[in-house]
Order: sequence, then C-alpha cells, then structure tokens
Amino acid sequence: MKNLIWSWILAFSLAYVVGANAQSKEEVAQVEKLMSEVKFEKITAERILSDFKKGGFENIHPRMLASEKDIERLKELAQSKDPLVEYSWESIKGGAEWVMRQPIPAGILDTADVRRIGTHVTSGYMTTLLMTYWVTGEEKYAQYAFKLYENLCTYEDWGIAIKPPYKDRHYLDTAMGLFCAALVYDGLYDFLSDEQKDFIFKTVDKYVFTPTLAQFDGTVPLQWWCHENHNWNGICNGNIALGALTFLERDPQRLSKLAAYALECLPYYITSFEPDGQSVEGLAYWEYGLISTLYSLEGVQRMLGTTYGLAETPGLKKSGYFPILMTGPVVTLNVGDDPIKNNKYYTFFWFGKHFNDPLLAKLQYDLLMQDRGRMEWFDLLCYDGEMVREGREKEVKIPLDNHIYGIEISSLLERNSDPNALFIAIHAGDNKVNHAHLDAGTFEIQALGEVWAYGCLGGDDYGYPGYFKRTRPDYFDKPEPPKEPGRWHFYRMRAEGKNALVFNPDMRPDQDPQGTAYVQRKISTADHSAFIVELENCYSRDVVHYTRGIAMDRTARVISVQDDFETKAPSVVWWNMHTKADIKISDSGREAILSLKEKKLYLSLTGVETAKFEVLPAAYLPGQSFPLTKNSPNTDFKKLAIRMTEQRKGSLRVDFGVSEFKEKKPLIPLSDWK
Repeated sequence: MKNLIWSWILAFSLAYVVGANAQSKEEVAQVEKLMSEVKFEKITAERILSDFKKGGFENIHPRMLASEKDIERLKELAQSKDPLVEYSWESIKGGAEWVMRQPIPAGILDTADVRRIGTHVTSGYMTTLLMTYWVTGEEKYAQYAFKLYENLCTYEDWGIAIKPPYKDRHYLDTAMGLFCAALVYDGLYDFLSDEQKDFIFKTVDKYVFTPTLAQFDGTVPLQWWCHENHNWNGICNGNIALGALTFLERDPQRLSKLAAYALECLPYYITSFEPDGQSVEGLAYWEYGLISTLYSLEGVQRMLGTTYGLAETPGLKKSGYFPILMTGPVVTLNVGDDPIKNNKYYTFFWFGKHFNDPLLAKLQYDLLMQDRGRMEWFDLLCYDGEMVREGREKEVKIPLDNHIYGIEISSLLERNSDPNALFIAIHAGDNKVNHAHLDAGTFEIQALGEVWAYGCLGGDDYGYPGYFKRTRPDYFDKPEPPKEPGRWHFYRMRAEGKNALVFNPDMRPDQDPQGTAYVQRKISTADHSAFIVELENCYSRDVVHYTRGIAMDRTARVISVQDDFETKAPSVVWWNMHTKADIKISDSGREAILSLKEKKLYLSLTGVETAKFEVLPAAYLPGQSFPLTKNSPNTDFKKLAIRMTEQRKGSLRVDFGVSEFKEKKPLIPLSDWK
C-alpha cells in the first residue's frame, strides 16, 4: 500500500471528524480522488496457500473465529463477576434453550418470493448454540446445531441455483447458508464424526462453492454484487472468503482460488467507509454488512496471519465511532430504509480489540450497560475487560458542530454529556445510494430528553408490491396516474413523508431520485452555529434556487430551520415535520406548542406572511392519492405542516425554543448568515 496516500486520507478524515469547515465541491472531488487511489496488496491463490501453510493451521479446528485457547478464556469469562459478561452469558445461554424450543426453520421464500428466510434465521440460531456448547460442553447444543444444518440441506437451494447456469436469485441467502456450514464444521469439529464432516463439505460444495466458482472464473456471468460498495459486497464476499478458508484443506486449489476472488472484491466495500467510517445506508445496514466483513477479517487474520491491508484502512479504523457520531443526546439517527432508533446504537468490541482502542471499548461497554443491552456472541469473543478499564482514563467529546462526510449528516449539539441538551441534524447526500429515500434536507430535533421531530419514519415492508421497483411516471415525466406501484409512491420514501419541503405535489417523485445535496457552508462559534445545505439539484424540476439552513443559538437555547427558495413558476409549497408530540396552534397560526410527557417546545414562524401552521395526519398531503400502493400506518405520528400558495420567491424560518418567544428576530437571508 502507499503510505503517503493513507496519510493524505487520514488527514482529510481527521479534519472532518473534528468538525472542520463543510467541504466544497472541489474538496469532495479531492477526497473521492484519494479514495480511488487507495491500493491493497495483491491477493492470489498461491499466496493464500503459502500463508496458510506458514500459519500451521492445517487440520486444526476450531480456528475460524476462535481457538481452543479462546474457548478456555470464554469459560473463565462466564464465571467472572463482570456484570455485563454475566448478563450477556446468561442471555446467550437462555437464547440457546429458546432456540431448541422453536420450529425448525422452513425453506420457504418471503412474501416477495425472493429471500429464503430459513438460512438467515438458522445463522442466528447457530451462533447462540455454538457458543453455549463451547462454554458448557453439553452435547445437546451441538446435536441441535447439526440438526439445523441437516435441515438446510433439504432446501432446493440457498439463493443460487445448484445446476448450470447457476442462476443467482438472492445470494445473501447463500452467504448465510455458507456461514452456517463453516460454523458447524469448524466449531463442532471434534464433536462431529468423519461421515458428518464429509456430509457438510459435500453439501456446502453443492450449494455454494461450485456455483460460486462458476461465476468468479467466468463460466457464467459474474453477479452484480461482487463489485458493489454496499452491504451485499461485505456479506457475500466476506462469507465466501471465510467459508473457503475454513474448508481449505478439503480442496486447496479450488478454495484458495475462491477465497482470493472474494478478498479481491472486498476493497470495493472497504473503501466505502472512507474517510469518516460512515455507511450511506444508515446504521442498520452498516451493522448488517459490516458484521460479516468483520467475521471475515478476523478469520483471515487468524488463518493467514494477515488481512493484506483490508483491515487497516483509516475509514475502517474510524467506523467503530460511526454510531457515536450519528447519535444525539437521546437516540441515534436513522436515514432511508434504516428503521427508527429507540435507543443509542451500539458499536463492536472488535474495533477496540483490533485497533487497540481502549476508549472505544469503554464507550461500547457503557452503551451496553446504560441500555441494559447484552453482548452478542462475537462481542463476547472480542471483549477485553482490562482494555475497558484502561479506557476509563480517557475522555471523548463529540464535536458540537459535526459533519459526517459521505452520508452527509450535519449536526449541531448544545453541549456534551447532557441528555437534555438541544440537538438538530440535517441530511443531505445522494438520493440514489442503496436503500436511500427522497429525504434531502430532512431534519431531526432532540431536546429536553425527547425526540420532537423525526427526520425519517424508516422503511416500509419490503414485501409490498413495487417496493424496490422503478417508478413511473419519473421525476421529469409528464404527470399521469401510475399504472403500477413503484418505490417513490410509498409515503415513507417520499419527501412528503420527511421533514422536507415539497413543491407542487403530484404522483411523480417529489425529489429527483438522481439528485444530490451538499453542505454549502458551515458557521461555528461557541454561541452560534449553523449549516447551510444546497438543495436545488434535488428539486430542479420546480426551483431556480433552494437552500435550507439549520442554526443553534446556545445562549438563547433556540434552534432554527430556514428555507430560502425561488421557483420557476408560481407554486404550491409544503413545509412538513413529523412528530409524536401533542400540537397546539395559536389563533394567529404563527406559533405552536409541542407537548411530550409534560415537557414543552415552543415554535415560532417568521417569513411568508400568509404561512400558517396546521396539523395533518402522517399520510399523503391533501389531494395526493396512490391507490395501487400499500402503506403501513404511521401509528402515533402526526404532521405539523405549513402550506404556501402562489409562491415564486420565499423565505421561511421556524424557530424552536425551550421557552415562549417574547420577540421575533428579523429574517436574514441564508446568504447573509454569519
């Protein structure tokens, strides 16, 4: 690898994390250029075989994610008085007992006839059973784990056809099935008979290795996910590499080649964490894609003695802090199909262990203890109580004015370490990234220990017709009734289902699905801070110019959201905000009070003289109708809205304060904010 390139990227990424000025388009391009120049070591089948022989693991199991020494340490941990370990172990053991009372997972497809749920469910069961067997030595857990694997082998396929041309239906299922096979073979090696080991290899070769090798070596077309930069890459390629190395002795030539293919594809995903450790898909998919990647990196390091630079990138090193940077004083933010978070999202002990970062280990421990969470099995494998204690001597302060590059989340925090502090975040970014919604400019507000404005209501049911289907009419098409449901018809996916402006709503997407938004400017002082986001590219059908600014006055304890826009023709413009609070609007319609659990947040509207607050259901705007689209109800939510008509050039500011507004500050154009 080029150390100089890494130093450049590290310099950029550190600057963004500590809250440097928001980047210009030129700075964005420069960072992206540096990311494209990241080089990894060349990985070949020959090198894999050589490194494997040097490691001395031939015919030694378990080795994939834990050795006999690690299992002995687990047994000692289970007997310790560490409250987090004690609770986590009891929960894992109880989970294993629960698993054995559940029906054997069926090989049926989901409601969209795409995903074979059984491989995913079984993979979750396997980890719990395996760890419980390791610690207790009770064979009933091992027997049931093998029984579950036998059941997988009754399925027609694991997501990819087992006969030429090896049609790939849903390779995530295949990856999970492979993970199950590797876990059982490696983790139960001494328990299994030779016949059972042979059975596992023969079946995993049929379901996974043979059809997958046919794709990678060109016998059939290579699948789309191999070189993607999102969760599919990490899950599929990560599990392929881990599984191939686990069974390596069974067919060294074929499996070393397969492992090399998969590891050579992982950089497309690994570099997506540059420079800030972020995932543009949000935290649920950050965890979903990353956990298989971490399993793979841990296993590759153990079995080959190196990760060929894959586990040493600056972005990955910082990724352990991503949930912390995405979290306000109350809960963690969500974007796109990422579901609403009701707590502060956890990270992984792997990051602390691999990068020798006591501070992150301590933060993870505290998060779990505060929320009465438990360590998952991989966390328990990576847990180091001494490192956590060492981290107690360190302190982290999240930047009060913070920007996360890539996902384009900008946030303003009143003060650190106060659950009642004021907080606002705004999402910009690219509408066409994986699992994205039309949410450019949406904002979330937390204050007084509550969430007052939800910037994203999460995804809907993936099985609903049209959920991932291209939408017609498209953004620039002529408006006409849809003939079939599409993704941008779903309420939660649309800008009207966000805390965003909507111009001239009709049946077309209300933001450009190909649009991008970026932070134009940042203002940062001790008392007053702001971010200004350029949004016109996401609304180019209707606007000449549009920017949204968020601001915080820490002295007055006031948050502001301001929109400055100019439309191409007289327009209907809606301002939207989703909340669970009770809403009381003043007689003038220009003030409102939100109430939650006897707490109040006061709102005041400035600009556009005819604008007034009104309360609407958390559903399509008046006049909007998509009868072909099935939506889940947004229970407990309502929408605070402002309707503006015949608008050509407008400026509107909504202030949020912890006390009543005695006077209104003048409306200053965003271009003049200082």
